[in-house]
Amino acid sequence: MRKESSKCITYCLPREILVDIASKVASQSLADLYHLKLASKEMMNITDDDYVYKHAYLDRVPFLRITKIPQDSFLRRCRSSGNLESLYRQGMEYYFLNNELCDEGLGMVRMAAQKGHKRSMYAFAMIVLMCIDARRRFFGLEELEEALAFLRFLRNHKCVLRCRNEVGELVSSLPWSMCSYLVMTITPCLCSSVPCTNTWRPRIGSEYLETEDDDDNDPNMCENCRWDHEVEEFYENFIP
Repeated sequence: MRKESSKCITYCLPREILVDIASKVASQSLADLYHLKLASKEMMNITDDDYVYKHAYLDRVPFLRITKIPQDSFLRRCRSSGNLESLYRQGMEYYFLNNELCDEGLGMVRMAAQKGHKRSMYAFAMIVLMCIDARRRFFGLEELEEALAFLRFLRNHKCVLRCRNEVGELVSSLPWSMCSYLVMTITPCLCSSVPCTNTWRPRIGSEYLETEDDDDNDPNMCENCRWDHEVEEFYENFIP
C-alpha cells in the first residue's frame, strides 16, 4: 500500500517539488531519507538528485572513520553536490591531519564560511587568531579582517557559544599524535590597550558566558577584548 501511495505521489507532483521535499527530509534525517529511497524506484531516482545531497544532514555521521565504509562514497557525493557541512569536514581533516594538504584544507573551510556555513566561520576565525603552523605562516590583514567579520556575524546571530562547542568537540576529538607538525599558540592580543578602559565583559558580570544573551554587544565596549576572550576560552577548553 505504501509503495502504491508513493507511486501515486510521484505521478501527481512535478519533479522539482518532489526533489524539494526529499531535500527537506535529507536535511532532517538520513534514516528517513534512506526509507524514502526504498519507497519506490521513482523515489530512488528523486532522492539521487544533487540538490538532495547538498542539503543532507551529517551531524550523526562520524567525523573520523577508521576504515573505509560505504559512507565514504556518500560523503564524496555530498561534497561534489555543494554540501557545506561536508566541505567543512573535509577541510578540517586536511588542515589538521595532512601536512601536504594543510593550505587546501583551510581554503575549503574558508569557502564554506564565505557561503554562510556557521561552524566554518568560527573554525576559520579561530585558526587565523590562534594557529601558526610549523612553517610559521602568519596570517595577513585580509584574513584577520575576514575572521573578525565572521565572528561579528555569529555574534549578531547569537550562535558564538554553539559554534564554539561544535567546532571544539570536533577539534578535541582529533588524534593529535597525527598532527604534531601543528603548533598551537596564543597570538598577541587584538586589544593593545593595557589596561583597556572599555574592556568587554559578559552581561551577567562573571568571566564566563552561560547563554548567548549574556554576550553584551554594547558598542561602547572593546570588541577586540571580546575576541581575545573567545580565543582564550576556545584554547583552554578544547586544545590538548
